[in-house]
Amino acid sequence: MEAVGAGVTGVKAGDRVYVGGTLSGAYAELSLCDQTQVHPLPANVSFAQGAAMNVPYATAYHALVHRAAGEAGETVFVHGASGGVGIAAVQLARARGLTVIGTAGTERGRRLVLEQGAHHVLDHTATGYLEELMRLTGGRGVDVVLEMLANVNLQKDLGIVAMRGRIAVIGNRGTVEINARLAMNKNAAILGVALFHATPPQVVGIHAALVEGLSNGTLRPVIALELPLVQAPRAHEAVMEAGHHGKIVLIP
Repeated sequence: MEAVGAGVTGVKAGDRVYVGGTLSGAYAELSLCDQTQVHPLPANVSFAQGAAMNVPYATAYHALVHRAAGEAGETVFVHGASGGVGIAAVQLARARGLTVIGTAGTERGRRLVLEQGAHHVLDHTATGYLEELMRLTGGRGVDVVLEMLANVNLQKDLGIVAMRGRIAVIGNRGTVEINARLAMNKNAAILGVALFHATPPQVVGIHAALVEGLSNGTLRPVIALELPLVQAPRAHEAVMEAGHHGKIVLIP
């Protein structure tokens, strides 16, 4: 924290913080924030990890808890678990007491997903991986799907979601055709997720949970790549590359 304005009481200059949004933009050496956008960064967490918190972890929490209402004892399928949001979802779901099944398209990504707490990991490039998921659940399917690429996977998700299951759409890159009767047959819900639409009380709850998770070690942001701010365009290319894993952080 570089400086605080008049009337700010929650933080002071010199405090370690991460930000959840800014007033002036984050592609900068310094950013202006409202005090509600600033959150304590525990001493056991690096500044790069703090920079990796807001969008991936807050999105994963909003999807799993607020939108899909994932509860301890349920099973969650993170369809694309090796990226920034996917890893956050795996860690959050494991800490919340869900059985976690994740996917990744590379051996490196699958190892990472297991290391971060998934009970099972599948190769979403392999033929028959969803049949393996159904075997893992005893044919029941999963209670929650956290979907990172809905235009490819949404129809598949409707086939493996359990009765009264919830599919939270976090990522999408185009249109998709589905058979809606599959949702009808299971009383399943397809839920859109956009962190921007979280209510102010939800945002407070999100960051209270994230700060506690950082403090107790259940949340551990994985930094895949650190780039100087001048190379910001390269970050946009890297995040779209096949096999991308973890979080890309820009360093001022």
